[in-house]
Amino acid sequence: MLAWFWTRPLWGFAAIYRGTVNDPTTFPPPNRSQGSYHWAFERLLAASLLPITGAAFVTSGSAYPVLDGILGVSLVMHSHIGFDSILVDYVHPRKFSKLGPTLTWVLRATTVGVLVGVYQFNTEDIGLTELVAKAWHA
Repeated sequence: MLAWFWTRPLWGFAAIYRGTVNDPTTFPPPNRSQGSYHWAFERLLAASLLPITGAAFVTSGSAYPVLDGILGVSLVMHSHIGFDSILVDYVHPRKFSKLGPTLTWVLRATTVGVLVGVYQFNTEDIGLTELVAKAWHA
């Protein structure tokens, strides 16, 4: 009974392998956006969040709406890159041929939806920095 349990795929998803387990994995064609430039952009974005966040909270969000917009876009981009890295690392298309691309498109659609929501919140409401300031003083 225990052996049957351990041979079942986790979460009901069957692993799909092309070829045998001894075949080498295929490498994608070289792409400049996936190499060191991509890594450098991620580090630059992560490092720039600290001064952008500090500047946004020192100033008032209503007085500097451009800074509030830059903060919103930077946070969403940083989150998208992080979640995309999780999908690339753990939901690889070689193992999950249908689920991997589906979740990638779900992430892209969610990112677009969040960007629209952040834009509307910054333009039609108080903005991100004012929201955090009000929550901080509440």
